[in-house]
Amino acid sequence: MPGDVHFLEPKGEQAPPSRFPVDTSWKAEYVLDIKGESPFLSENVRESMEQWREEIVEFSQTTSNVFMNGPDKKRVALTFDDGPDETVTSAIIGVLDQYQVKGNFFFVGSEVEKQPQVVKEAYEKGHLVLSHSYNHVELTKLEKNEVEMEFEKAGDVLESIIGKKTALMRTPYGSTNELVAEVAKDKGYSVILWSIDTLDWAQRSTDVIMSNVVDNVRNGEIILMHSDSDEYDTYEALPKMIEALQEKGYEIVDLETLLGVSAYK
Repeated sequence: MPGDVHFLEPKGEQAPPSRFPVDTSWKAEYVLDIKGESPFLSENVRESMEQWREEIVEFSQTTSNVFMNGPDKKRVALTFDDGPDETVTSAIIGVLDQYQVKGNFFFVGSEVEKQPQVVKEAYEKGHLVLSHSYNHVELTKLEKNEVEMEFEKAGDVLESIIGKKTALMRTPYGSTNELVAEVAKDKGYSVILWSIDTLDWAQRSTDVIMSNVVDNVRNGEIILMHSDSDEYDTYEALPKMIEALQEKGYEIVDLETLLGVSAYK
């Protein structure tokens, strides 16, 4: 489950200049809580999750490089964690391409080394290829040098494939505190979390995945899903999800467009 969160503003070095003229003044004015539930969670897990959600939203408000959602515009971003794998990731890419919408893939560095061709496929088809650390561990439980290594190794392996340095990352389990945010800032990263959790990992139900999105969607949502081999239901739910969002008038965009921050350095 997500680690402890501390409500202090990180004071790291200045990140490299952005490719975008960044204006995040909306960040303090438009704050979404995190939606999404599952009937398959135990009471203890549900209580822990709700506590983390409250804490991380508060933390993001005082931490300039941590984002939970985008501004109050009729746009949403679809994000996918934990890939790449041999089958589900490519299948998800195929659905996104079919509907001509952009996805955002937070890939695990150690898995990237096993499936570089899938990473290349995602990038060449115009989707954002981003970092989800190297080993997929709770960064809040590590020492500073270990957190730095997780950032650096994941960044290096992605750069070796796409030829660019990533500037957006997602912490495994959303586990983020002052130290993690400070290291991210020092390394030139924005930390991208989420405002809707489909909880696709917790259930084998396309209906629950769909309802978590369609029943809760608001302007500026960052929607969390997964693209590893365990998440075939996510692939199955995705076409109807895209259609429902578009019917509601939402533009599905990449995170650069949603947030106005650079995906690459």
